[in-house]
Amino acid sequence: MAGESRPPVAGRGDDFYRAFLTGYGALFFAPAPASGALFLLATFAASATLGTAVLLGLLASTYTAHWLRRDRAEQEQGLYGFNGALVAFALFSVDGRVDLLYALVIPAAALTARITAWALDGAWSGRFGLPALSGPSLLVGYPLIVLLLRYGDYTLAAGAGMASYLGHGDLGRGAFYGEGMRAAVGSVAGEAPVALLFALGFALRSRRLLLHVVTGMAVGAAVGFALLGWVGATSFLFVVVTATPVFVAVSGVFTAGGWRSWAAGAVAAALSFFAWFHGGILLADLGLPLLTAPFFAVTTAVLLALRLRPRRLGRLLPEVVPLHRVGTPEASAAWAAQRRYGLRYWQDLSQLEHRGWEDYAPAERLQRARELVRRSTRVAVLTGAGISTESGIPDYRSGALAWKQYDTSHFRWERFLASEESRARYWEMSQDFFLVLRTAAPNAGHRAVAGLERQGKLRAVITQNVDRLHQAAGVPADKVIEIHGNEHRVSCLSCGAGYSREEVYRWIVDGVAVPYCPVCQGILKPDSIAFGQPMVDEVGARALRAVSECDLLIVAGTSLEVQPVASLPLVALRAGTPLLLVNLQPTDFDTFADFVLRGACGSLLPKLIGDEAGS
Repeated sequence: MAGESRPPVAGRGDDFYRAFLTGYGALFFAPAPASGALFLLATFAASATLGTAVLLGLLASTYTAHWLRRDRAEQEQGLYGFNGALVAFALFSVDGRVDLLYALVIPAAALTARITAWALDGAWSGRFGLPALSGPSLLVGYPLIVLLLRYGDYTLAAGAGMASYLGHGDLGRGAFYGEGMRAAVGSVAGEAPVALLFALGFALRSRRLLLHVVTGMAVGAAVGFALLGWVGATSFLFVVVTATPVFVAVSGVFTAGGWRSWAAGAVAAALSFFAWFHGGILLADLGLPLLTAPFFAVTTAVLLALRLRPRRLGRLLPEVVPLHRVGTPEASAAWAAQRRYGLRYWQDLSQLEHRGWEDYAPAERLQRARELVRRSTRVAVLTGAGISTESGIPDYRSGALAWKQYDTSHFRWERFLASEESRARYWEMSQDFFLVLRTAAPNAGHRAVAGLERQGKLRAVITQNVDRLHQAAGVPADKVIEIHGNEHRVSCLSCGAGYSREEVYRWIVDGVAVPYCPVCQGILKPDSIAFGQPMVDEVGARALRAVSECDLLIVAGTSLEVQPVASLPLVALRAGTPLLLVNLQPTDFDTFADFVLRGACGSLLPKLIGDEAGS
């Protein structure tokens, strides 16, 4: 109808383009369209025949994932395309009629997409938390190769399998370390343009990823030389196809980074030599190519061992990154840092919660801070997530909330507006969060802040929280400035119609994945501020006036790291207003505050504020 507002939806063509190029990037742990395009160009530069086969495999597997209506985020991460490309490599490890191989690539790649979907939906990824890696291409590729070699006019391509002169007893043979052998064996170095394109693809995705790749090649060459001389050090199938991807996977992609991950990667690369050497000889006896079987076997075994590690070895072994968090080495390291922060937070809290208030701060300091509150007549209070953790609402940065399992890129303001899928993910997360909020009750810290109102001292409460627990504790609604909005109301972004969150909550429980406005079909969103969403200027102006007009600013339960709210204490300091901080963790303003009380809000605020009028 005329004037009807409909949500924008990302185009299928754009998704397909991103998915199939990202799929080829994912084959080399660089799932990005630009990296995938460079890798594909390098493959064509090395061999137009192989490049064509890879392109067919990418298109077939990616289209199959679309046809299966697989999750859009999975497709855009390249989880289906790379096995389609790998099965093309597998089929072209034999020599024979190229037209038949091209024809086989398409159904084979489509089948890898189906197997990948089974792996993602089943216990392999769910219960065990293991990536599919190259498993689907091996499951499809090896049977087809056997059929081609046995019943077709095909032979194993040169260099696709282990060298025929190697046997199980050849490890450490002196002849392999001489200069003559170095001149006789091949080299891992390819043509310079091809190598340059691959290096550029890695660097575009992540400079740290490029560092892992170069280090992996060095580790692989060193291990190969130590065990098999120049034959091992210059083997393309070992150094490039096996050791390097094993090292990259274990040291920086699927684990949390740091020295433990690097050490585990080096150990895994060393183990991969034995899988490559002995497994390759067995496959050669069967007349079969190596493909990525040693990489898949070793990487899967190492990741499974890390997931099942005994607790007593936790300090020595790296953490495995959850599959939905897997990305660049930088992303893995950031995830680990957030997790360490969260663990430290709750450890600190567990140590503090059973202590009396006298243990939080010296009695003399607390008494002087309390005297400052007593003398003040216009008190503004700035609160953060720390005041609500004692009501059972863990803060986002701690990493403890169940909704941190979601891909937070969907929760950015621009993604919410542009993508139906992102809106579905947002509401899925928001439902989980609202389940926590709707049962939360004010704690002693909230009640202490409300006591300032009963004493006639409260100018305003400026809160970063979206839970409305200050109002529930007794602070008048007109004195609570919700700088980041709240989760208890939902508004239409087109016509402005408002709905209670309980009402929208019931819609979603009844099966509505993405709610829209019943009045105009516009996009609905909770009244909280999303990542990247502009703050409401009028709300910010109220907060600024409250801080400018107060004669004491109490900051409670926030580490003051989220801008622009984190700079509000600076406004007070420049106006000469006393600043009093109550928080478990240090803040940037500790040095400039009149008093800093380290501890839990629920224990310190009642003793600091008192409530003679309400006690």
